[in-house]
Amino acid sequence: MAPTTRQQQILSLLEAQGIAAISEIAEKFDVSDETIRRDLKVLSADGIVEKFHGGVRLSQSSAEPPFERRLNEAADAKAKIAARAAKYICEGATVLLDNSSTACFLARELVHRERISVLTISLEIARIFASANSRHRVILPGGELRAEDQTLTGVRTIEFLSRFTPTYFVTSMVAGSPRGCYDFDLFEAEFKQAMIPQAEQTIVLMDSSKFEKSGLIRVCDWSEVDVLVSDKVPDGIAAELEHGHVLLADGTNGTDGANDHA
Repeated sequence: MAPTTRQQQILSLLEAQGIAAISEIAEKFDVSDETIRRDLKVLSADGIVEKFHGGVRLSQSSAEPPFERRLNEAADAKAKIAARAAKYICEGATVLLDNSSTACFLARELVHRERISVLTISLEIARIFASANSRHRVILPGGELRAEDQTLTGVRTIEFLSRFTPTYFVTSMVAGSPRGCYDFDLFEAEFKQAMIPQAEQTIVLMDSSKFEKSGLIRVCDWSEVDVLVSDKVPDGIAAELEHGHVLLADGTNGTDGANDHA
């Protein structure tokens, strides 16, 4: 049985922090401990999570690391979204990439382009660009390394990147609804909120499955997004992007006035 929205949120929380107390999850989602226990009973029966006294963790049978799973989820859609976004990005631009799996797909596209300057909190993205024999300029902030997804985190990370004014800030979100963009991780939400005003344009990469999910932390309104790149965008969200562009992975423009730069 497919997980419910709240069960998907619980799994995302566990992917972010590895382990959680039942009381902590109940508080985050503003429901009773018993409600969370019922959710966990379903997820446990499906072998997705392992319960222990007072808490839960992702099942050890899911041996693939969370970030590797994210890279494999909706991989075809993410690859097409990345290819579409790469066409929009100007040659010689300064691009700030977040640590999302879709940004990794975009990095694989951009690495073959003419020299650009790259800012990122992702060591995986830095590695992709480093493989291009240093043709590209790559800048990494300081911070604490989060090993599970090779992400640099912390207040100093955000402070360092806040000095820059990139041409594009390219990011993804856990979920999107007509009310805005959402995430689960507090650092990532704060990072994105701080970077959006710094960039000339904010580009959000989001495959259509994200529009069926919900998030815990509200990151931004659609009015703060200049370009949304997706395989399919619900009408309710497209309507909120009246001052932005929608670019579809099939090569069409989802809204009038979206002009590719390249």
